Amino acid sequence: MKWQTIDNQNIADIMIEVYGKNEADLFGNILEAFTDIITKVNKIKEKKEIAIKITGKNLPDLIINFINQLIYLKDTALMVFKNGKFKFTFTEDGYSLYSVLSGQEIAKNLPIRIDIKALALHKFKVQKIHNKYKVSLVFDI
Repeated sequence: MKWQTIDNQNIADIMIEVYGKNEADLFGNILEAFTDIITKVNKIKEKKEIAIKITGKNLPDLIINFINQLIYLKDTALMVFKNGKFKFTFTEDGYSLYSVLSGQEIAKNLPIRIDIKALALHKFKVQKIHNKYKVSLVFDI
């Protein structure tokens, strides 16, 4: 399982859990879950690529900054993404992620179902269980 909805009964937010066998798998699944909440990820055409670089002091910080960048690109460039290639660098100064995301602009044939406004931090949690990752996320919608 890549991700699952935990709670979507509240009209103001949606809670999901995302899983990954390593960092690249986790970030790919976060990207898929984020996009699938907004629109149908399987309908996205990989028409355009955008390269991003994200930094953070640790993995949870990197995840937060990555999601905030996805929200920023959705809101400013009207872009949603189907896939990403991820390269991580881990140093004593922190973590960095270089990614090339592929997707398309939001259009009439790709409407927004639910608009993610922000990542809420009150239930945000990153766990490593038996060398696999589990992340709990709550999105304000």
